[in-house]
Amino acid sequence: MTTDDPVVDRTGLMRRLHLLPRRVVVFLIELYRTWVSPLRLPTCRFEPTCSAYAVEALTRHGFFYGGWLSVIRLLKCGPWHKPGYDPVPDRGFRELFTASEHSATEIDTFDIDATEIDTTEINAREMTSSEVRGN
Repeated sequence: MTTDDPVVDRTGLMRRLHLLPRRVVVFLIELYRTWVSPLRLPTCRFEPTCSAYAVEALTRHGFFYGGWLSVIRLLKCGPWHKPGYDPVPDRGFRELFTASEHSATEIDTFDIDATEIDTTEINAREMTSSEVRGN
């Protein structure tokens, strides 16, 4: 493929346009962290800071869900919420709905025979304390 191929140019342009809102917000947060935040006293109640949380949430989860997580985090920044360690969730918006479906199927695939459980419990009870210690 050459660089004159319209399909390649269109997908590259669409990708850049898709990432543009996220990059603009991250750029504005970085400007705040560089120019405004050093002038203020360190008063953040959370680890990571709200600006670092916002950058990580936007980078990991995208503009809409990452932005939503950032707004929720900023709303927690008051005396009514407990301070401390509050990381960005590993699972994104899509995984929240698909996780319940996967967990139900995973439970079904791990059927354990009840007799196997009973025999292991019985075998554990038959061992004496010296056998457990390996004497």
